[in-house]
Amino acid sequence: MPPPNKDGKIDAKDIAPNWKILKMKLKEEEANAPPKEKKEAPIKSSKKKRKFNDGAEEPVSKKIRKEVHVTGEDKEKGELTPIIAMDCEYVGVGDDGKDDNLARVSIVNEEGKIVYDKYVRPKMKVVDYRTAVSGIRPANLLNASRFEDVQKEVHKIMEGRVVVGHALHNDMRVLALSHPRKLTRDTYKCKVIRQLINPPVAHPSLKLLASKILGIDIQQGEHDSIIDARVALSIFKHMKNKWEQEIKRYK
Repeated sequence: MPPPNKDGKIDAKDIAPNWKILKMKLKEEEANAPPKEKKEAPIKSSKKKRKFNDGAEEPVSKKIRKEVHVTGEDKEKGELTPIIAMDCEYVGVGDDGKDDNLARVSIVNEEGKIVYDKYVRPKMKVVDYRTAVSGIRPANLLNASRFEDVQKEVHKIMEGRVVVGHALHNDMRVLALSHPRKLTRDTYKCKVIRQLINPPVAHPSLKLLASKILGIDIQQGEHDSIIDARVALSIFKHMKNKWEQEIKRYK
């Protein structure tokens, strides 16, 4: 930089030539520098990874795997709809505890929201709570509803509606109720559903159907009647068109 004048100030005309020289040197250095490498964006493969369940063939529906919400932790309540799904839990009564008594009833609407969920006081002395499967404990039944009250309430809810479930004949038996066949959709007995299972199973469990059709694992421990009702409902929704066509063939 040029020296300052006597008054201590630097003259602008002295700075300008130096600044021009510096800019020219910078341009020369940039021109002689090696070109910078451009980072290429990773190429996304159009192929989707196939998902399998339990090492078996791919589930029938990949879409349902993402959409189904079957956790029992979801306690959102909803209004009654023309289609409902029901599941019951039983405890063991009688001398050897092999007879069934109703202990819980859960009903969800066609959105999977809870419309009814009550513990039921067994009509006979409980010999086996079957907790490992039923999830029922003595504490659940201390303030449970009377069987006769639950029976009336469930009958009123079912009236005129399509009832979906798995092995509904067992639930109806412990409830001591019946429901018109044309309004019953039982995943346990549906021929169209059974045809999807390979190797064929005459009466597939809900757990097997959930794995093969929905691609989800349920009933790893204690059962939850809310979850089981939602799973049966999801299977029904997925198979609804084919199921209804099959029903029309036999009308």
